[in-house]
Amino acid sequence: MHIVHYNLTTTTKEGGVETFVWDLAREQARAGHRVTIVSGRGPVSRDVPGVEVKTTGYVDRDRFAFGPLRRAWAIRKLAERLTMLPSGFFLVGRPDLVHIHKPYDLPLALLLRPRGVPVFYHGHGEGFFPGDRFLARSAAALLSCSTYNAETLRRRYGLEPTVVFNGVDTGHFRPREADPELRAALAGSARFLVLMPGRLMPWKGHAYVIDALATIPDVPARLVVLGDGETRERLEDQAAALGVADRVVFTGTVSHREMPRYFAVSDLVLGASLASETFGMVLAEAMACERSVLASSWRGYDDVVIQGETGERFAAGDVPALAGALRRLLTADDVRAAHAAAGRRRVDDLFGWARVAERVQGVYDRILGPRAGTAT
Repeated sequence: MHIVHYNLTTTTKEGGVETFVWDLAREQARAGHRVTIVSGRGPVSRDVPGVEVKTTGYVDRDRFAFGPLRRAWAIRKLAERLTMLPSGFFLVGRPDLVHIHKPYDLPLALLLRPRGVPVFYHGHGEGFFPGDRFLARSAAALLSCSTYNAETLRRRYGLEPTVVFNGVDTGHFRPREADPELRAALAGSARFLVLMPGRLMPWKGHAYVIDALATIPDVPARLVVLGDGETRERLEDQAAALGVADRVVFTGTVSHREMPRYFAVSDLVLGASLASETFGMVLAEAMACERSVLASSWRGYDDVVIQGETGERFAAGDVPALAGALRRLLTADDVRAAHAAAGRRRVDDLFGWARVAERVQGVYDRILGPRAGTAT
């Protein structure tokens, strides 16, 4: 069968949803399906055998950042997606199904309905907007990346999603020897290296992480922030003002393929989101690399980080709680090692791509019948 994954950012950004699209497409192509990715024209590409990539122009959401739209994130993202829709609709053609990964692409489901092309909406976040409830009725089925996100979609749309956890490429994300040169470049003279991957957005929690680091000057740790985004300059200023600029390293964007090298040199991987996080992909990838992880109490991390088993949790936004957790974990090598081993086991059991693709196929089969399982 012919499957189209439609998502603007797959070829424009590095991120959890983008990785999911690439890896699911790869797994479906391996199963013998014809797979196409329709995305925005951008700098990100991957060599995935059997997957055709079609890109088109669009107007970046930042172009809409004026007046009342400056803080209207969802409306700006919707506007960005709508600028891609006319040409994107043409590129989609008439496949057996279209798989979308953001609610902003629900208008495509409405447009494809007269063609008889079913659209499967896979929830990875909470980017709702006026009118999305109506548009969701045009989707053939809802999938969700986590139990938390499924509850959110159920409340929003009154429909029952199927939970399909995000997948991890356990062949690429695996334990490996640390690169001493990379470790030295990032850690300097610090004994401990704390890695915080992710886009620099306000809700990711970088600001209070820097605050927490400043309260534990006696712990010889350096924080390495992997990623880029709108809050970077503000965070750099904050670190300087608190006197910890030499203990916080901003690397900018690191490619997904390079991430295992960075996990391998870390002592702890941190997720500190206060909102919006619906799974915690980078923490699952860190666990696959047998790294100890520390996550906030934000519920989006619940399926990945199990308190005291695969990692530790702390109250989201609570600076003293985070500082205490950092101190405890960084000074307990045996605890971190136990978490790392248990984390890899959980990834193997739940997040391997064969299992994820099987669950996605099950949703296709339920809606489309036997033809969904027929490769082309």
